[in-house]
Amino acid sequence: MTGKEIVNLIRQLRSNGMSDTKILDLIEYIETHDPKEQQNNK
Repeated sequence: MTGKEIVNLIRQLRSNGMSDTKILDLIEYIETHDPKEQQNNK
């Protein structure tokens, strides 16, 4: 994700009532999750 995408995501999630902690947890998951992991498990 680009910085601009992250800022837009944070703004949208905050407007939907999500806490900063949950937003950071979500961004961490997105940035560290490898989509290939799920393909190998099928």
